[in-house]
Amino acid sequence: MMLYTRSYVALPSENVAEIRVVLANRSATLYHMQKYQECLIDIKRALDLSYSKDLIYKLYERQARCYMALKDYPHTIDSFKKCITAMDDSTLASDKRAKLNLDAMTMIKMLQNDPRTAKQEAKQQKQKIALDQAKPVKLENEFVSPLVRIDSNRQEGRFARASADVKPGEELLVERPFVSVLLEKFAKTHCENCFMRTVVPVACPRCADVLYCSEQCREEASKKYHKYECGIVPIIWRSGASINNHIALRIIASKPLDYFLKLKPTIDEELTPEQLISLPKDDFRRVAQLERHQGERQPSNFFQHVLMARFLTNCLRAGGYFGSEPKPDEVSIICSLVLRSLQFIQFNTHEVAELHKFSSSGREKSIFIGGAIYPTLALFNHSCDPGVVRYFRGTTIHINSVRPIEAGLPINENYGPMYTQDERSERQARLKDLYWFECSCDACIDNWPKFDDLPRDVIRFRCDAPNNCSAVIEVPPSCNDFMVKCVTCGEITNILKGLKVMQDTEMMTRTAKRLYETGEYPKALAKFVDLIRIMYEVLAPPFPDFCESQQHLKDCFLNLGNVYTLD
Repeated sequence: MMLYTRSYVALPSENVAEIRVVLANRSATLYHMQKYQECLIDIKRALDLSYSKDLIYKLYERQARCYMALKDYPHTIDSFKKCITAMDDSTLASDKRAKLNLDAMTMIKMLQNDPRTAKQEAKQQKQKIALDQAKPVKLENEFVSPLVRIDSNRQEGRFARASADVKPGEELLVERPFVSVLLEKFAKTHCENCFMRTVVPVACPRCADVLYCSEQCREEASKKYHKYECGIVPIIWRSGASINNHIALRIIASKPLDYFLKLKPTIDEELTPEQLISLPKDDFRRVAQLERHQGERQPSNFFQHVLMARFLTNCLRAGGYFGSEPKPDEVSIICSLVLRSLQFIQFNTHEVAELHKFSSSGREKSIFIGGAIYPTLALFNHSCDPGVVRYFRGTTIHINSVRPIEAGLPINENYGPMYTQDERSERQARLKDLYWFECSCDACIDNWPKFDDLPRDVIRFRCDAPNNCSAVIEVPPSCNDFMVKCVTCGEITNILKGLKVMQDTEMMTRTAKRLYETGEYPKALAKFVDLIRIMYEVLAPPFPDFCESQQHLKDCFLNLGNVYTLD
């Protein structure tokens, strides 16, 4: 299978005869692998390339048997009829032809008498479902919840704030990338355009560097950026340029030269968060005005970015971006925009991930497959105890809450360091090195211990006094006094309710875990959402049970996105 794909990718587009043979042979492999829909896609591609008349009956027979396996009886009948007709041009021996003809006629007659055939035919006429066409990942509607408000102040810059109380599990943002770039190591297994793993890829007709899941994705990529990257992608890969550098190049390659020349005078006009978000989705200013930390940039860092900007601009020149006769002033303008892109990308890109599952061991691991820039999400600030989780479908990012967030409080995501995994000093050093800021989240201010170091000999109850006291009452599990006085406000809290919650959540946790282990992720997700909501009312993080439920909730969301099972 892999060898057929490599052959197909390596063949020049003008070698039509060889390409259609490779596609036909790959379809045979797919049929034996019982990947019937993928087999149909390759059969159609071979037929579209005018497969040899003397052998075309084989494709129609295979096509019919694929439709049969998929229980698509009208198309099965149609393909068997085509097979019978195509045998007239074949060199098949008369006895073999007679047998195949008899088999095909028998299947046609049997299926014509099957009542399901007529029902399917009527349904197909209405829906016009095509099983033999490769389809890219469905574009999801972008969405910013009304619960999210982008705010700004001098201390925090631009950030997301809850405009009303946010419940756990709420979908807060669905956003497609401004641009995305696939890592080189996944260039032969994933679609360059939508990042979906593909079994029957199509290749660029001019280079063997990237693959696409469908003709539609290939056409879209070619129109937007690949026409300028075609042939120079290996240069970028071998140069040592990072994926962030490639993102900077693609931002420019995705728009024509005239677009940037016209936009250049307005790029530095300061926009409010509301104005920024209201710009068209593909407006360069949506990313150009993201944080660059210009006042803190050292000359050495600036020099490195200038060198990379020159290199990437030369790559664009080699790809024909400036036409046959590049004008120096236009090249200079684009180089300055590449430089600007490198600077804001440094602090605002996100890793696009795919969840790898090992069915034999039950182990799961989130794998970095590419990078992207999401203009709205880039406005969310960091917390070492984030209130949201992100997962991906293709390159589209989904942001969902993993705990209650009160109205007016920030909605923070996570830039990498988590308090459950790293000491405060390690987190602070990493954030300072990569993002040039000092974190002041609750986990850092109060120096919360890592998950393994969280105390198991105390339960952290919230003070339930009517005066909105935010104090935490720490009680040992063996405590027999249910009426505990808050040392902050002096009011009495009845912890019996909290202890009852702890008992109830044990059973709920077992049920939720069982649902997760059996692959019923939406049901497990709903259970963990209930668990977190109930616990959050009486317990104050950091608390081991709460952390575990949050992690399980995150795992549920990850299983709704890009997933690949390895064994």
